[in-house]
Amino acid sequence: MRKTESSHFQKQVVIENLYQHVGYLSVKIGERHLWKEGSLERTVDYIESAFTSYGYSVWRQTYSCYGKKVSNLIAEKTGTDREAVVIGAHYDTVPGTPGADDNASAVAGLLELARLHRNIPSRKSLLFAAFANEEPPCFGFSNMGSMVYAKSLKEQGHPVAVMVSLEMIGFFRPERMQNYPLPGMNLFYPRTADFIGVVGNFRSSKYVSLFKKGIRKHSAIDARSLTGPEFFGGISLSDNSSFWRHGYKAIMVTDTSFFRNQNYHQETDTIDTLDFEKMAEVVRGLHFTLSEI
Repeated sequence: MRKTESSHFQKQVVIENLYQHVGYLSVKIGERHLWKEGSLERTVDYIESAFTSYGYSVWRQTYSCYGKKVSNLIAEKTGTDREAVVIGAHYDTVPGTPGADDNASAVAGLLELARLHRNIPSRKSLLFAAFANEEPPCFGFSNMGSMVYAKSLKEQGHPVAVMVSLEMIGFFRPERMQNYPLPGMNLFYPRTADFIGVVGNFRSSKYVSLFKKGIRKHSAIDARSLTGPEFFGGISLSDNSSFWRHGYKAIMVTDTSFFRNQNYHQETDTIDTLDFEKMAEVVRGLHFTLSEI
């Protein structure tokens, strides 16, 4: 048993739960987008039932997109401070893919973090958010789920220490197949595709460092970080960008997406390609890091 293992973090249970969530989302439901009738509704119902089973009350933030109703789902763990940490993941896919890594893996991680934190006292409030419409054609626009939520937090004047975007956390390989946005980066970063990335803009550098160190300290997975301008290397290509747009600090935790996973946005993004043992280590690292904030 690792020194960071505790009675409430039972790794085998976490692995089984992650597998169940990814299986339901990517196999039973499959494609999850506006143009597959009923798919987003089924997804929302599943995520809400999971949150509810852990004892949370869930807020459905419903809005209109292309003439259809879509919803973000928010479950709050109230802390002693009003200041919050938002942990978010989008649940939609692009058409044509079951989206096991992109982004059922992250939704599964989000649900497990919510379960693990349910009965632990925390100083900061934890806002667990499942977002609609991260994928094109909504990405970067006002009808992107995380944009709607970040805007509402800003309008309420809700203090947010940092937003943590979970974006593809399930694809790991021991092979030297890792790619990077610039030539020469492999001189400083691993070629093996078996680490988790923590990335952010310069304003969020404190939390990039904090989460990288926390994951390394509390789990058996390597974590590597990148802080840069928002246009660099794909670091803005997830829900963290919505929070940057509204003036919040935000980071992304990712298996590096298309720099590693050739199944990105393909019909081959299936559950059998994921490493649930390593996903559980990512969840472990995030869980204990969040507990320390």
